[in-house]
Amino acid sequence: MGTPRKSTSWRAKLKEMPLFSRNKRARLIIATLALILIGGGGYAYYKLIYTTSTTVAAPTLQTAVVRQGNLIIYASGNGTLVAASQASFSFEASGQVTKVNSKVGDLVKAGDVLAELDNSTQQTQYTQAKRALADLTSPYAIATAEVNIATTLQNVNIAHSQLGFLISPDALYWEEKIAKDQQELADANAAAINSPSADATIKIAEAEALLKYDQDKLIGTQQYYLSTYVPKYFTTIDKATKTKTVSVPSEASIANARATLAQAKAAIIEAQNYLAAIKGEPVPAEASGTNLTILENANLALKTAENNFAGTQLIAPISGTLMSFDMTVGNQASASTTATIADLSQPYIQIFLDPTDWSIAKVGKDAEVTFDTLPDSKFTGKVTQVDPGLFASGNTSVIRAMVKLDVSQNEFDLPLGSTAAVDVIGGRADNALLVPIEALHPAGGQFTVFVIQNGNPTLRVVQVGIQDQVSAEIISGLQAGDIVTTGITGTNTQ
Repeated sequence: MGTPRKSTSWRAKLKEMPLFSRNKRARLIIATLALILIGGGGYAYYKLIYTTSTTVAAPTLQTAVVRQGNLIIYASGNGTLVAASQASFSFEASGQVTKVNSKVGDLVKAGDVLAELDNSTQQTQYTQAKRALADLTSPYAIATAEVNIATTLQNVNIAHSQLGFLISPDALYWEEKIAKDQQELADANAAAINSPSADATIKIAEAEALLKYDQDKLIGTQQYYLSTYVPKYFTTIDKATKTKTVSVPSEASIANARATLAQAKAAIIEAQNYLAAIKGEPVPAEASGTNLTILENANLALKTAENNFAGTQLIAPISGTLMSFDMTVGNQASASTTATIADLSQPYIQIFLDPTDWSIAKVGKDAEVTFDTLPDSKFTGKVTQVDPGLFASGNTSVIRAMVKLDVSQNEFDLPLGSTAAVDVIGGRADNALLVPIEALHPAGGQFTVFVIQNGNPTLRVVQVGIQDQVSAEIISGLQAGDIVTTGITGTNTQ
């Protein structure tokens, strides 16, 4: 990997300098004083040089001319041509290859069947499973389920009437009303817990009052039940003796009637859920029932048969170029027999840079690529991906990134794996004013230079742009042709 030209260290040093004051006026005063001190110090420094005793030769002042040119900051590295995406895949079953539909180099689409194994058994199982499910969901099956619901509804009505007869219609009415009241009270309590408010408290009180009222009504039916209802409907007369006998319904008979009603209600729910399922409509997650289980097992059997059949087909998972494909009719194949597809529609370069280039290696940065096999051609691109951590390569750690080239497949003809030299551009200044970085002097958060005017060095504040290890861009403060000092011969004092 190449070593990029880095930005000068002056800017980094400036960033490390403390902020003297948050007051704008104070900063201006301090910066002005700093410039005065530096100017005075600089003048005294150069005065000392020029007034050195004639017995000692005065050092030579080094200078440079402000010039116009291009400055590029970049990070250099190596790269390899890779596919936009790539997939290796294989059969999910073992068997003899009976059909081959593609060859290496073919363009294929996702879902294309590239080859097939002998799948006569799997085909039969799939056909049978599909037929079994079709029988369960056919128009006849739907009509049968609807008839079953009608029959079950009749059973509910019969069981409801039977229980009402045993305990009296009034008692059954209030029992059902109380069950509804209890549910409404539970809902009101839950709502109050989730969203406490005065209105929620009122609703709880109303639900409690209604429940108490209906419970009192149920209790009131007991006297009527024993004194009037039972004698009227449960009195038998002995034909021989004409003796009347009142027989109160037993707890066992009432409990049996309640269970029969509950069973009929559960059956109607199961029947309704099953009808919805075979019609392809939503079914509650908690739904149950023998018929529903049979339907679910049929769906599972079909899915299994479908997967087994699909496992005998080699299906392209992505669209692209078939890179490796060793299939011949009559040969045996299994899960270890793989094929590879690569999407070559857009060339990418996987690049590796030195960790010191982290500040430059950013998504969106421009890149310039020169392939080893095409040394006279330069390709451009952009960084599209940068690993968030360093990538281990051998015994070193590097930055790994992806560069998308600005060419299409039709304009590009190199094999995957082709190597290249890559420059990631961190900054660029075209036709800019440039000075050597030795000419710069930090001063109170700014930069200054000494400009030679009438043979004497004069301090001047400049605005600096990008920098590398050699030159700095001057945005303002200098003109092309100005002469600036860069130090003293032998000492290179800045």
